Amino acid sequence: MLDAVRAKVKPLEGLLAIVAELRRQGKRIVFTNGCFDLLHAGHVSYLAQAKSLGDVLIVGLNSDSSVRALKGSERPLVPQDDRALLLASLAFVDFVVLFDELTPHRLIEAIKPDIHVKGGDYTEADLPEAPLVRSYGGQVVILPKIEGRSTTDLVQRIRKGVRVEPIKTVVGVIPARYASVRFPGKVLALLWGKPIVQHVYERAKQAKTLSDVIVATDDERVKSVVEGFGGKCVMTSPEHPSGTDRIAEVARQIDCDVVVNIQGDEPLIAPEAIDAAVQPFLSDPTLKMTTLATPIADEHEYTNPNVVKVVVDRDGFALYFSRSPLPFFRPKGKMSETPQFKLPEDALVRPLRHIGLYAYRREFLLQFAQWSPTNLERTEGLEQLRALEHGIRIKVVITPYRSVGVDTPEDLERLEKSCQPAEG
Repeated sequence: MLDAVRAKVKPLEGLLAIVAELRRQGKRIVFTNGCFDLLHAGHVSYLAQAKSLGDVLIVGLNSDSSVRALKGSERPLVPQDDRALLLASLAFVDFVVLFDELTPHRLIEAIKPDIHVKGGDYTEADLPEAPLVRSYGGQVVILPKIEGRSTTDLVQRIRKGVRVEPIKTVVGVIPARYASVRFPGKVLALLWGKPIVQHVYERAKQAKTLSDVIVATDDERVKSVVEGFGGKCVMTSPEHPSGTDRIAEVARQIDCDVVVNIQGDEPLIAPEAIDAAVQPFLSDPTLKMTTLATPIADEHEYTNPNVVKVVVDRDGFALYFSRSPLPFFRPKGKMSETPQFKLPEDALVRPLRHIGLYAYRREFLLQFAQWSPTNLERTEGLEQLRALEHGIRIKVVITPYRSVGVDTPEDLERLEKSCQPAEG
């Protein structure tokens, strides 16, 4: 068995003869490369996705000298022969080839893969080998970055002696207050033949990361309806000023690691969006809170105070949330005293629209709910600023999901007339 694994590690010269035969058979060859130091679940998921794009997956592996030149004298932690053997042991990796250069140009020029794959840390524009791949008709594919999966982060935690406690239980809580000011009883309003809260509950149940889903309400009518369609519901105090306080009451009663606050008035919530908010907790033991954002669609969204904007640092943590346009794009030339909030086509930064779905480590949620509202929070009317003002880092996960909330009867009517999504 081990001999068969070792046989998948080839020198370039021996691999080229195999590549030639594969081409005669009409096989599509996929190539990717990297250091793959401390092989982890993020690598495995990435390589599985790469293999799905073709018939044969070849992995170019940076040699020890190459890794040292790229990462510093303390890397790699795992020697090249061991890294090659671990990669070759994966069923969807067909061949592994070592290289000493800093970039894979020599391998790509020799193999000429049909598809060259890289991870989401890159864009095609800044990938040095992209022009070479395109020159012979090959395709470059950038796979989405897997949030919370980073060898560099893992190495830093090992050196600091930070233990990764596995996340065992994640509970989604849907705050469902009956007495909405603009639309009383909206969570029970019918949409496509079902109460809105049922749509939210059923879609949340499809999230792969959730161990359980609970509706938190202050009204027996909501509880009766939820239990009527087979859902789980907990009665909470009618005195809570916010949905966060309501889910914190539920969190005190249950044993879990992470709590996800799922808005009860978003009947089209994507299960994948919930999973995206939970994902960073799986590998970062220091994380206390996450949320979501999506790129701003147009200038109307950018200037609309009802659309909350967020700016993030280079590691994806929130710097600030605001109803004002963020960031401000300084115009060329002289600025007037009256700001002109324009969205330039050549913007260096893509503005982000905040999506009000949050995930909290349970202990932090209970602490957060005890804090009094802060000045910036009260000024902007944004609860998440309470966390930033207390120095808490909020991880912002970028997602294509765009929330569709129901705030008024008119919103419900528009959604009712739109195309009903497929079940499941």
